Amino acid sequence: MSDPYLLLGITPDADDDAVHAAYLAAVKACPPERDARRFESLRAAYEALRTRRARLAQALFDQTPPTLADILDQADPVGAPRRPDREQFNKLLRGEA
Repeated sequence: MSDPYLLLGITPDADDDAVHAAYLAAVKACPPERDARRFESLRAAYEALRTRRARLAQALFDQTPPTLADILDQADPVGAPRRPDREQFNKLLRGEA
């Protein structure tokens, strides 16, 4: 799973209301009728961060290494897929996204 914080466009210190608002905004920007796969990843990200307890569990136990698809998703987490430029790709690889 890609980074749920990047998918929803929030910071790790966001509260429950901010997570919910970001989820609703992301779903409004990309409804399930337009891109079902993207919607499912948004829903999974929201479920992973929905409550304070879930965010703590995410921080403590999610140690999965990113895949190439995860890195490319981080390049533009909310908009249409596009190819990152060289500088942005290097920042993503260094974990400075």
